Amino acid sequence: RRGELIEPKKPIVFYIDPATPKQWRKFLKMGVDDWNVAFEKAGWKNAIRGEILADNDTTISMEDARYSAIRYFASDIENAYGPNVHDPRTGEILESHIGWYHNVMKLLKKWYMTQAAAADPRARKNKFDDELMGQLIRFVSSHEVGHTLGLRHNYGASTATPVEKLRDKEFITKNGHTSSIMDYARFNYVAQPEDGVTDFFPRIGDYDIWAIEWAYKPIYDTKTAEEDKLILNKWYKEKALPNRRLWFLTETNPYDPRSQNEDIGDNAMLASGYGIKNLQRIVPNLIEWTKQEGEDYDMLEEGYNEVVTQFRRYMGHVTKNVGGIYETPKSADQDGPVYEPTPKKMQKDAVAFLNQQLFNTPKWILDENIMRRIRPDMGVDFISKIQETTLSSLFANDRLQRMIEMTEKTADAYSMDELFADVKGGVWGELKTRKAADAHRRNLQKIYVERMIATLNAPAAVGFPSTTPMKMFGAVVAPSVDIRKNDVQSMVRAHLTSLQGEIQAALPTITDKMTKYHLQDCVFRIKKALDPK
Repeated sequence: RRGELIEPKKPIVFYIDPATPKQWRKFLKMGVDDWNVAFEKAGWKNAIRGEILADNDTTISMEDARYSAIRYFASDIENAYGPNVHDPRTGEILESHIGWYHNVMKLLKKWYMTQAAAADPRARKNKFDDELMGQLIRFVSSHEVGHTLGLRHNYGASTATPVEKLRDKEFITKNGHTSSIMDYARFNYVAQPEDGVTDFFPRIGDYDIWAIEWAYKPIYDTKTAEEDKLILNKWYKEKALPNRRLWFLTETNPYDPRSQNEDIGDNAMLASGYGIKNLQRIVPNLIEWTKQEGEDYDMLEEGYNEVVTQFRRYMGHVTKNVGGIYETPKSADQDGPVYEPTPKKMQKDAVAFLNQQLFNTPKWILDENIMRRIRPDMGVDFISKIQETTLSSLFANDRLQRMIEMTEKTADAYSMDELFADVKGGVWGELKTRKAADAHRRNLQKIYVERMIATLNAPAAVGFPSTTPMKMFGAVVAPSVDIRKNDVQSMVRAHLTSLQGEIQAALPTITDKMTKYHLQDCVFRIKKALDPK
């Protein structure tokens, strides 16, 4: 009340499991202690701490529900968790038993090498130094403690940071790459080697500090919960509303591209482009960075698979912009709409990115030196699978339905017709150049045709008939869409008819035998789909 920090009578204490390997205990404690910066903003001093128990301590049992603890499990599970037990009458959090599995370190190592090794030399080895691994464990500890304090995943936090700021050493040193450690923003994969960035980890950020202040700051001179609520709403409108870094966006939104996991920055196309540049730096070095004398190539295969997984993530981050809808929760006394379509330019940029980085075969990822060490094939099929997954997502029924609706409501919307035309331009470029299509491109074009045919022959929808997203158990569920009753199949039929004509016009000029056979096959499939008789 006088502006002085208050020391609580009963601070929050997390006891570190004595079973924890000794070299990691101090880092788990740091992850707990890091939250004091947020509690100090809320008016509390020494509000939370971690305590390392001696190996022979018999006064506190890890099984005792009276004490909060960070449990260690010698397990090959690559995960950690942070639940809490609370009083449903008041919301008071009573205790928590955080759990971390030994093999979460394996997961952290894979993430960090893939996302940071291009710019951080410490990540360029098969076994990380204890200090680096300890700091990674510290980040996990802080994240899980955040859950026990009542914080949810804030998937919108990372989008508060402009992509170019992720390359700004001064900005990153001061603010970190995300405004919340509760986002799944992992590590700064945008920073390029020449940027000089040295801080790649999440930390307790602006949102986390604000959330703890909102939840734990004492409120004086009120008598009812309703009076408290009025004050909390006033704080929100004064502090959080005008500051994008303090916003919360849910972890369960299927259509808002600002709410995604494993992404960073305010523009998925720019961020993913930088991320791919770093992956292209990592791939040629993977053999050297993962080698173990006397061992096989298991670690190389694991590292390579993580690169492929990261590349897949970038494609997913970009795809969600197409047909996307921003959802900005508001109370009735706030101005402006809750739902707004993703800007048309962002959507067109997303498709252009996919055409360039994925549908134009990413041969850089098919490093021959690696492939010949870890698999009998050369990766044609797995590239096709990434393309197929992305194309199926891009042409998903619920996405196309949203685009139809936005075209009706908004004069400058990105239409389904434009989407089909833009994607066709990237997938079927050989129809204009008359060049031979290699195996990658032939596979992609067949995937395209089969996806269109599947949409044309789609059965009646099952599930929720509503076009409005539904909420189940706190999660937003995308509705089922019966495309037999909207314009999707009409547009697909027209598009396939046009494509058939373009292929037939190109066929007489094609000299490559395999390309000709492929195009003849595509015409046959399209004809059969358009006229099954």
